[in-house]
Amino acid sequence: MNLDELKKGWGVLNERLSQNEVISQRIIKEMILRKTNAAYDSIYRASKWSLMVIFLLGGLLLPFAKMQGMPIYRETFIAMETFIFLGFLFEGYMFYLLSRFNLNTMKVDEAMRSMLKYKKMYINNQRCAKYGALLIIIVCMGLQNAFTPLVIALTILFTLIAFFLGYTQDKRLRQSLQEIEDGLRELKEYE
Repeated sequence: MNLDELKKGWGVLNERLSQNEVISQRIIKEMILRKTNAAYDSIYRASKWSLMVIFLLGGLLLPFAKMQGMPIYRETFIAMETFIFLGFLFEGYMFYLLSRFNLNTMKVDEAMRSMLKYKKMYINNQRCAKYGALLIIIVCMGLQNAFTPLVIALTILFTLIAFFLGYTQDKRLRQSLQEIEDGLRELKEYE
């Protein structure tokens, strides 16, 4: 073998190596994108379900119960509907923020800002919803003059169930948010 053949063979091997690096980086980037999009889809579905539940509860179920003669005082009904409507608006805005998130069309920095804005709104929503719901329950019980042992026991039971479900949902969504943030940081390296 002479020197020219060695150089030519070396060049071919070098070219194959650089092609393999490009392919490997593309595969890694696609894996990160899939993982990040899966975490996003989880949050998006949860937000859509929350929006539907709030609409069904406040927009359909409570007014239907009132029309059917459920003994709800007008002030209690207004307080509950107002709280539910505000929750619907807040959740609707959060859903809007999520619907704009698209890793295929957004730059990573833009996606990071979008997720940061959603995360801040999510944390504020968790604070407001927990304490607001507890406050509205107490106010409505006072307006209804419903401080009987049975009503208090049922209220405590349903409140504990709601807080437990909220806690598990919150834990899962925070994990998904963390996966998205981690994925965006990793994608930043490939941009």
